[in-house]
Amino acid sequence: MLSTGTRIGTTRILSWLGEGSTGQSYHCESTEGDLKGNLLYVKLIHREISERNGFEDYFHQECQTLEQLEGPGIWPIREFGVTKWKHWIGYEWLEGENLPAEGEEEDGPVIRSLAEFMEYNPVSLTPELLLDFMISLHRGLYRIHQSGIAHGNMKPSNVLVGKTEDGGGEAWVTETGLFRMGKFRAVGDEESFGNEVTSLNQDGRDSREEADKFRPGNPDEPDVPDESWDIFALGKIVRWAIEKAGGKASQWDQWNSWAKRASATGQPDAFPSIAHSMQALPGVGDLSEYGVKAEELSEDQKMDLEALKAKREKEWALSEKLGNLRFRRNMTGLVAGLFLFLFLFSSIYLFFLPVPWTEYSLSGNTDIKKKASDSYQLGAGFRSGNAWGIVPPACDEQGLGGQSAQGTWEIEDGLFKLSFRRLKKSKTEESGKKRSDLIFAGNTSPDDYSYWIDYLRHDASREALILVKREHKDEVFVPGSEGKGSITLYPELRLKKSTGKIASAELAFFREGESGFSWSLFFGLGFLLAWFIYHRELRKLETNKAESIE
Repeated sequence: MLSTGTRIGTTRILSWLGEGSTGQSYHCESTEGDLKGNLLYVKLIHREISERNGFEDYFHQECQTLEQLEGPGIWPIREFGVTKWKHWIGYEWLEGENLPAEGEEEDGPVIRSLAEFMEYNPVSLTPELLLDFMISLHRGLYRIHQSGIAHGNMKPSNVLVGKTEDGGGEAWVTETGLFRMGKFRAVGDEESFGNEVTSLNQDGRDSREEADKFRPGNPDEPDVPDESWDIFALGKIVRWAIEKAGGKASQWDQWNSWAKRASATGQPDAFPSIAHSMQALPGVGDLSEYGVKAEELSEDQKMDLEALKAKREKEWALSEKLGNLRFRRNMTGLVAGLFLFLFLFSSIYLFFLPVPWTEYSLSGNTDIKKKASDSYQLGAGFRSGNAWGIVPPACDEQGLGGQSAQGTWEIEDGLFKLSFRRLKKSKTEESGKKRSDLIFAGNTSPDDYSYWIDYLRHDASREALILVKREHKDEVFVPGSEGKGSITLYPELRLKKSTGKIASAELAFFREGESGFSWSLFFGLGFLLAWFIYHRELRKLETNKAESIE
């Protein structure tokens, strides 16, 4: 980086602009000759390049050729020279367009390049303005290509833009030929000898990476750009500009189609020349108006294009159908997986736990209802949850029971421990308030409740809950029966002292409602069958597509 005031040939540096992949950029003033006092944009070739053997002669020859390039769409060379290691090229300075500043004390940004235009004023890009820019660039590149030169480094920062008096737009190609200079290889060097500049700063490396985005990937001769490179770059630039402008509207459809074909390097339907690329611009009109002529394609080329178009239309139709089939297959597979997972999960859950929110009630044996609950429900959970039951007569002050009771359940020693409590009726009679009002107001104490705990065993094979014991008022009750009498709850001590008169009995609460049929398994298998059908059709279609491409 050279400091302000340093002389570069016949120019004096006013300010540093930056570093790119092909050289350093300065804002300079011409100090000698016809251009004395004029502002210039000066490109200083990297010293690593300029000190290669034979570069100076090559530099003079190239600049003399490039100096002849003038006309619409070309930003021409004004001066060039060599001073010691400094090989420099001067271009006319573009004042650019000043955008309004946000604050009164600050100047707004200045737009000179397409990169700056799309950064600071992207909403101004319209299909009509883009056409003006692209016509200018095509005219410039047409003239450049006729001279046997390809730019090779087309990117938004190398495209200068401006407004015309009638409100239209114009653009110019700048830094033509510098990419090829940067690839100069000294006489005698092998082709494998690296010619990339290794001393680039971060700005230079970023510039090189940015330029690579607008060049064809893996070209056969990466050091020698040709016309197809510039056409490819124009297509990429158009796509980039439309994206920056948020161009998803239908007004950009034709431009997107043109850009896709322009960047189809190596494909049969790619534009064979910059003139053909210009001829296909949306709304361009007659090329003769711009001094450009597109050579007629041969009949073989036309037939190839028509065949390719038909082939691609068929491929697009197949691709669309493939996309639909893939989506359907994936969705049915996903739904099948969800249902089968639900079935597997529920099967495992129900193997260890009762069906949640389902009533388990007594069948027959009505005498037991005098001393025990007649139904239970358990909420969902793995180790604990909510529970619901019926207040047994023994836990009711009036000996009636039958009211609903809510509690909790947890697993203890392999049994389901259901803990219940109920506000005593005497408490509500004393206060004259409703049970819910007392509870929610917090005007109760533990002594105001009746408590009982039921221990149940889950029998998954019979879908039943077996009452093992009940704890109430510091006493344990177990189910039993005397002789052929009905089953009821006896104090555990009494059963042990009965010397066999009272035998232990099973008190089972069975699940109500239908069971055994799994809708999750049914839907899971149904969607799985649909997945197999879509998958089979997809494989057939993929095979047909592969055969059609061959």
